[in-house]
Amino acid sequence: MVLITMALAVVAPTPALSEPLDLTEQSAQAVAAPACWGPGRTIVQPEVPEPLQTEWEAPSPPPDTTYVLRDVVSTAYPADDSAFAVGLEQPGLRTCVVGGTLRGQADDDQTWEYYHDRFNAACVKIIAREWMQVRAFRCDNVEDGIKPQESGVNANNAQVFVSGTYLSRIRDDCMENDYTVGGVLRDNLWEQCNTGISERPSDDRSWPTPASETLTLDHMLIGLYETPHVEDGKTVMGENALFKWSESGNRVVIRCSIFKVDSVSLNGEDAMAMPPGTVVDDSACPNNPSTIVWLGGGDYPAPTRGMRVVKDETVWTDAVRAWKTAHGY
Repeated sequence: MVLITMALAVVAPTPALSEPLDLTEQSAQAVAAPACWGPGRTIVQPEVPEPLQTEWEAPSPPPDTTYVLRDVVSTAYPADDSAFAVGLEQPGLRTCVVGGTLRGQADDDQTWEYYHDRFNAACVKIIAREWMQVRAFRCDNVEDGIKPQESGVNANNAQVFVSGTYLSRIRDDCMENDYTVGGVLRDNLWEQCNTGISERPSDDRSWPTPASETLTLDHMLIGLYETPHVEDGKTVMGENALFKWSESGNRVVIRCSIFKVDSVSLNGEDAMAMPPGTVVDDSACPNNPSTIVWLGGGDYPAPTRGMRVVKDETVWTDAVRAWKTAHGY
């Protein structure tokens, strides 16, 4: 791992940070997330004039620090390390990461197995206590998107809030939440994910997640993405599923969200079901209920917990276009 040394400037929050995406406090309140600005917080804005080719790190964030990375661009993928890493040596308290861009350099024609086995890294890896936030990040062409972790296995000492992020060409999980951190994902466009969200601890580990802990998807857009996979010695195109779950996974709450699924999962129809205990709450959007856009022909092959299923791809493309317009793309 290469440790990057760069100048850090402490700056006052300014409305200019709302460009090109909405990073204002109004947006934060819509997510019911704690404030990233204001009294008691330190705002750190790295000075990085050129695209980074190695990992950007904040290994031991001081408490109540907001890293404003809107001018930081990275091309540091493929790599063994996540392109942006926060709190890996000493998890901070109440850490925010705002803005930032990864332009991954993976080969679209290479297989899932190739990148998963050799370059299993994320766009953003963040470890914190009490709470952590990732806002307005842009990630393209990487193994995993956002990877939150608590300070220890089943520590149950943090929540994660993710808003305004745009992920595309994610070769594995748009969110690898294998430490099963509860929280809120709101107003994100995850346009191309081979898997939407993973809550499956590795190495045969499992633990009881508190019954009160939930992962809420509020006004989310998640589209699956077919990539090359090796199956029975042959290369095939396919995708996994919206949720890769386990007995350790959180209870899921879905609000006013749209998902796109192209085909039957390479892991079978059972993998396409909503996680057990999922609650769909569209009380805030009765005329635009949570929807699966199913493009695989026939009926959607797994339980949907009452979500609407349509076969009209324009429901997805119109929602994506509206999100991009609203967020300055």
